[in-house]
Amino acid sequence: MLLIRHSIGSRLFYQTEEYEIHPEQDKWVISLKISDEGAKEVIKFKEELNLFDVEENQKTWYYSSDGNVEFSMEESTITITADHKTIYPV
Repeated sequence: MLLIRHSIGSRLFYQTEEYEIHPEQDKWVISLKISDEGAKEVIKFKEELNLFDVEENQKTWYYSSDGNVEFSMEESTITITADHKTIYPV
C-alpha cells in the first residue's frame, strides 16, 4: 500500500494499492493512477510530501527534496521522483 501524506501534520492526500516504484540511478520513480482532483492536491503540496510504501514487515519512507512531481492528464498518472529513502521494520 502506498500512502501520500503531508509532511506537516501527516494529512493523508492519497492511498492506493496500485503503484510502481522503480530505482533510477540514485533516485526512485514512483508512479500511480490518480484523479485530476487528487493530483491537484498532491501538486499543490509537492514540496511537502512524504510517501510511505507499507509492506507486511517493513515501511519505506520516500521524499523528494526538490518537489519533483509530474501529472499526465491523458493517462491520469502522477509521477513523483524521490531522492531520499529510509526503510523501517514494523
